[in-house]
Amino acid sequence: MPPTIASLLADRPLGLRLLTTRGPAGDTAREIRWVHTTELNDPAPFLEGGELLLTTGLRLDDPRFDLEAFLSGLVRAGVAGLGFGVGLNNAAVPERFVAAAEAHGLPVLEVPKATPFIAIAKSVSKTLAAEEYRAITEGYRTQQELVKSALAAEPQRSLVRSLVRGLGPGAWAVLAAADGTVLHSAGPVPPEVDLAPELARLRGRSLPSSSSILTESGHVEVHALGAGKRVMGFLAAGLLGRTTGPDTTGRQILAVALTLLTLGVEQPTKDGTVAELTLRRAVVRLLLAGHVDAAHEAAAELRVPLPPEPIRVSRDSVREEAVPERMFVLEEEGERVLLAPAAFDGFAGGVSDAVGYADFGRAYRQAGEALATVRRTGRSPVFFAESGSGLTTLFGDQVVRDFAAGVLRPLKDADRTTLVPTLRAWLAHNGQWDAAAAELGVHRHTVRARIARAGELLGKDLTAADSADARMELWLALRVQEGQ
Repeated sequence: MPPTIASLLADRPLGLRLLTTRGPAGDTAREIRWVHTTELNDPAPFLEGGELLLTTGLRLDDPRFDLEAFLSGLVRAGVAGLGFGVGLNNAAVPERFVAAAEAHGLPVLEVPKATPFIAIAKSVSKTLAAEEYRAITEGYRTQQELVKSALAAEPQRSLVRSLVRGLGPGAWAVLAAADGTVLHSAGPVPPEVDLAPELARLRGRSLPSSSSILTESGHVEVHALGAGKRVMGFLAAGLLGRTTGPDTTGRQILAVALTLLTLGVEQPTKDGTVAELTLRRAVVRLLLAGHVDAAHEAAAELRVPLPPEPIRVSRDSVREEAVPERMFVLEEEGERVLLAPAAFDGFAGGVSDAVGYADFGRAYRQAGEALATVRRTGRSPVFFAESGSGLTTLFGDQVVRDFAAGVLRPLKDADRTTLVPTLRAWLAHNGQWDAAAAELGVHRHTVRARIARAGELLGKDLTAADSADARMELWLALRVQEGQ
């Protein structure tokens, strides 16, 4: 369980005491996301929400300190509660402070002098770490269960049930055919939820597409399933009593389920050969979506473990030549995809750079570009670095490299970890929020926020109808950066 006001009160060595008991201020079930110490008159601009804010009341006697403004700011910031250290600046927590906090619905904890603030921070941090480990462990187990469900006698029914179990209490899911007919459902589906309008709206969109709605019973997400431009089904997933969607672990579970269910609606029949092909396709799609652990689990079900990093990806037309045993191979629609150790000397077709699994999507695209050179020239194998395909012929030009560095510098100066990868994924998916979010493993609103931030740094509205030139320049700069 995540840390709460109640769990801190139960941690007896801390010696904390709840001073507010009436109304929302007496709520001890509030979750605590972090602990922060402050003596500022207005700490609200530096908070993200969910913090337990610790103070010794140093500013209470400052004539510039406005207690009402202080507490109002904390309420807007969404803090979980206040911890007031006594025995330093104040012998006891002032009654006016407690009364005002209670009026604003903020719990107040008395922190004895013998308890250093760092001890509270360590307690919360320890609980958060345990909760994160539990979530990761349960998420991985659910991914294992989902992969096994894909090979069950009734894979779609089994997948829907496994998804609901993985999302936790209050979760429900409905799998529908393209015409809206319910195929399978699990969990307490609210009878008042009408999915028909959302299904009709998504039928007119290009894939992948999804929508979120807030109903009287809770949060609902609807996802269209299918390949190419054809919608072949829908998955609706809801959380009773929630105003927001699944957490990070739940979103990863949902993404894995969507990948496996999409394969199921594409290939509804199932015999031994089709089951193996489906699972091989699942491995590649899970890697493309960034779900490395689930992909390894799916490969293990095939008894063909994925090779150790670094790897190369090759793509080629299906040939009669045998592939070495225990290499991961997917053959479909006339193309062979091979994953092999970077040192493997039997590659054919278009071959990617050596990468880790986290960069599988980039390697897959590189192999495709190199394959285009194979088909144009007849040479095989062709490695991406030497393919000279597309824009890669420009990468040796110093002027082009300088141009790319200049275009991307504002983003790298501000944030080297999220903005550039998000921009790359968003542009690669032609500005589709859901597809980029799936590749990055984040919510589409996070992608929107990052793209908006990138636009601010670049001084351009990247989502505007007349911003094609700006997007083209950025895509060129990113491709040049990848090719260096």
